Amino acid sequence: MTLEKSNMKSKERALAFMETQNWANALKEWEVWFAEAETSHTDSDALHDRAICKFHLSDKDSAIKDLDAAAQLQPDYGYRFSSRAWMKQANGDTDGAISDYKIAIELEPDDAMAQNNLGMLEESQGYKTQAKKRFKIADNSTNKIVPKPEAPAPKSIFSEIKHVFMSRESRKDLVKFILKGFTLKD
Repeated sequence: MTLEKSNMKSKERALAFMETQNWANALKEWEVWFAEAETSHTDSDALHDRAICKFHLSDKDSAIKDLDAAAQLQPDYGYRFSSRAWMKQANGDTDGAISDYKIAIELEPDDAMAQNNLGMLEESQGYKTQAKKRFKIADNSTNKIVPKPEAPAPKSIFSEIKHVFMSRESRKDLVKFILKGFTLKD
């Protein structure tokens, strides 16, 4: 087997381990791939995926560095900044997250998730009017993430909360539910 094919096997194994959320083994395979592949440090997707593994293994500073490198490789791709914003937010860097979400939105104004996430951060900082504008843009966006019909996302409390914030109808239903005394009766 050639070195190039061996490297691709490491990358494939890393991705397979990520599918099963086996972060430690995925990171081991990524490290092998990065050490052996000549172009590894120019592969923004691989840098992103390795960052995800590092994040889940609590190596958050190194994860951010990988996302920094991915953003430098693709400075016109809003997703790179949204990913880094999410990770910064998870690490408690609210100001950094806000800054990155603003860059992501500047690059991709119709990104509903970035608009919504920035709105939630602005709301938490007391900027209610600005947050409402973000939520409205997110609600009216044509660039929404739609789950694949063949693989619906499993229900969790987080997914339900996210759904409420992403959908105008869901927010209305929640308010109605609360006003009716937490009952589903009409």
